[in-house]
Amino acid sequence: MTIEQTVIQTFRELPPDKQQEVLDFIQFIKEKLSVKKPLSISEHQKSLRESKDITDFWSALQDFRQRVDLESIDDDTFENLRDKSPGREVNCIF
Repeated sequence: MTIEQTVIQTFRELPPDKQQEVLDFIQFIKEKLSVKKPLSISEHQKSLRESKDITDFWSALQDFRQRVDLESIDDDTFENLRDKSPGREVNCIF
């Protein structure tokens, strides 16, 4: 029996309220795994026009929260962001 068949068989044995929980969980996983498609030029221009109407920090913050999926940001998101190299070597001659 395949995984799909096992899942379907087990799913059918559950009461309706638990089936709904399973469905909700599956949708949650799909959303978390989904990759947002890049904006087209026209969509980007529309987004810029909408953001020009924002004149204060609070409105900009609210707009940002609506546009960005904050749930997708976790501890690993910024793990390799920082450059850990010491930079260039400097020799001081006195």
